[in-house]
Amino acid sequence: VDLCSEQAGNINSLNDRNEISLATASFGQGITVTPMQLVRAFGAIANEGKLVEPYIVQTIRNKRGEIVEDRQTKITGQVISPQTSKLLGSMLVSVVKSGHAGKAAVDGYLVAGKTGTAQVPDREKGGYSDDTIHTFVGFAPFNQPRFVMVTKLDHVKAVKYSSDSAAPLFGKIAKFILDYYEVSPEVK
Repeated sequence: VDLCSEQAGNINSLNDRNEISLATASFGQGITVTPMQLVRAFGAIANEGKLVEPYIVQTIRNKRGEIVEDRQTKITGQVISPQTSKLLGSMLVSVVKSGHAGKAAVDGYLVAGKTGTAQVPDREKGGYSDDTIHTFVGFAPFNQPRFVMVTKLDHVKAVKYSSDSAAPLFGKIAKFILDYYEVSPEVK
């Protein structure tokens, strides 16, 4: 991405073939991912498996309002099939509609998303501290996605899980975006 300090994630523990690494990696322990990487991965699900190159600024205009630079969407590959992206998206809708992420829902829309509650490593004692990082990543509307977003809260103390912190925040921002862009509801 066109920002200077974006770090790479770390999924090296997936190369370990021992049972503990495989089991803990299945629910996210021992791996790291940046918010931009999360958004890009969910963007591929929303875009029928197409991986899109992220950028921060789309259009630059001069003082007279003339376009100096206008970036076009650049697809860098087909990382999953359209069928797989629809299946994954349907599962993510179920997480919001019928699962533990109901607070991310927006009336009239199918929201696809997933919570994440990460334990923070204790660098002095080893293991994990009592601190957590809460995330919710998703997109809406499911059938014709208009945006992908991640909400992330560090060192949350008031609630235990992201379903009660990052998910409702996502829902509020998603409602604002859908209303602002006058996106027609997809369900009644």
